[in-house]
Amino acid sequence: MAGEQGNRLIVEHEEIVGVDFSGQGLTGLVGVGARFERCRFDGLRFQDVALGAGMELSQYVECSFDGAVLTGVAGYSRLVGCTFRDAEIRDLTAGHLELVDCVFTGRIRSTTFWGILPGSAERFASDLAFLARQGRVEPPGYRELVLRESNEFHGNDFSAADLVDTAFRFGVDLTRQRLPGGPDYLYVPNAEAALHRALSLLADRPADDVNARVERSLRRMLDREVGNGQRQLLFREADYKSRGALKPHNQLMFELLRQAAGT
Repeated sequence: MAGEQGNRLIVEHEEIVGVDFSGQGLTGLVGVGARFERCRFDGLRFQDVALGAGMELSQYVECSFDGAVLTGVAGYSRLVGCTFRDAEIRDLTAGHLELVDCVFTGRIRSTTFWGILPGSAERFASDLAFLARQGRVEPPGYRELVLRESNEFHGNDFSAADLVDTAFRFGVDLTRQRLPGGPDYLYVPNAEAALHRALSLLADRPADDVNARVERSLRRMLDREVGNGQRQLLFREADYKSRGALKPHNQLMFELLRQAAGT
């Protein structure tokens, strides 16, 4: 069923093919067990997005969001072959988002992409308890959806995107994406080895407050990033600047990481 509430498009358990929504002034998009194929959402300013609402998967195949602005929740959604040229994605909650062969330019801001969202088993148990209190049964396929081993995430082109305060965590394989380059970005292809190498280089320096802060940061990355399955890291130097400049501890951290990564 597809319908509109105000300027929100809500599609439940329906397949929409080849529809151009670009000129409809939509500010919200909600998909519940929906499938969109070759649809256009170009130029729309979505203030309220729930790409995959509810406890079902919604899919977007070869859709275009060129020039659009998206803020909200990805939910249980899968995007294949979609384009986000000159788009702005900001504050998107993307714990269960799957991305395959999508193209991004423009800006992605304050968003984390996950290989798998931690705590899925606990969430599943909580959801079952919630359903039981309401006298409802577990939706078909929900167990597999929540407890899947990983989010499929490959073939995506971020090379012309500006990734502002954006991270890839818990096992997103960055070797299977095209990433932005240039002097502001630092790609570390073997994060574990590079972090240990940086710590080794740091040990040769005299002990002081700056070196101590850098050591804490590097060890935190080993624990929180590498320890949770992230094998490659991508840094945007501007994210670490204050009033346009790097503080001494961040400057040293980038110097060590560049040296350790061989860049």
